[in-house]
Amino acid sequence: MDHFVFIINSQSGRHRPEVLESRIQSVTDSLQISAECHLTRDAQHTAEIIQTGLDKGKTNFIAVGGDGTVNTLARNLIHKDAFLGIIPRGSGNGLARHLGMPRDMTSCIQRLIRKKFIAVDAIKINGYWSFNVAGIGFDGYISTLFGQNGQRGMRNYMKLINREYKSYQPIVMEIRHDNEFIVKPVFQMAIANASQYGNNAIVAPFASLEDQLLDISMITKVPISLLPAFFLKVFSGNIHRSKYWQSFKTDKLLVTTSRPVHFHTDGDGRGMSEHFEIELIPSCLRLMF
Repeated sequence: MDHFVFIINSQSGRHRPEVLESRIQSVTDSLQISAECHLTRDAQHTAEIIQTGLDKGKTNFIAVGGDGTVNTLARNLIHKDAFLGIIPRGSGNGLARHLGMPRDMTSCIQRLIRKKFIAVDAIKINGYWSFNVAGIGFDGYISTLFGQNGQRGMRNYMKLINREYKSYQPIVMEIRHDNEFIVKPVFQMAIANASQYGNNAIVAPFASLEDQLLDISMITKVPISLLPAFFLKVFSGNIHRSKYWQSFKTDKLLVTTSRPVHFHTDGDGRGMSEHFEIELIPSCLRLMF
């Protein structure tokens, strides 16, 4: 019988982790599934849980949280004889939404136990792993600020954008890929393996987790008066119809910026840099959906 290891991020979502643990145990018991739950304190604790499980021959690991939680589990399962599943309980749940994972706990677990999976690609940016979307510029800056006051959720994310948007200046980026050289003022660059940041904010509508290509979305600064129309395109999956969006596909690129800028991986800020080495790692993770 398959055994499933559920790893719950104590900081994700609005539900207390003990409540999530109880709910998961109730569902797995009702479905007669062999399962265990762990409440994780931090990334190091998560890595220890996974390594202990792997050492004992366990192969099915479920991230209970948002994209940051998924990232933490996934980077410990790269090129391993194991599978990763997602129960979305974060602020945005971009990768889970891309996969069409249900929010309902029972429905989600019922899907995961089928063990249907795909071998997905990943992103490396300056040595950091990303599995959904990484970003340079304004989205990296917002990701760094988001949650610092303990407030998360879509409403607080939009409040932060509204507060910081006007003063944030575009960055001149020098972009090298596939023998091409681009110099362009960019407000933010999304390096996309999947289609959206989360909450159905679709920044790369043509992205695929398994095409062995990154979708690079470059967004120039939109006049404030046109932001409502631009956001409508983003949330309806039509960002490609905006003149403020430009995209190309590649498996590797180098980016140099005119000033040090923030960057993020899967919504977690990773500091600042002026130089970015970005590459795709093909078919390196088995993702259940």
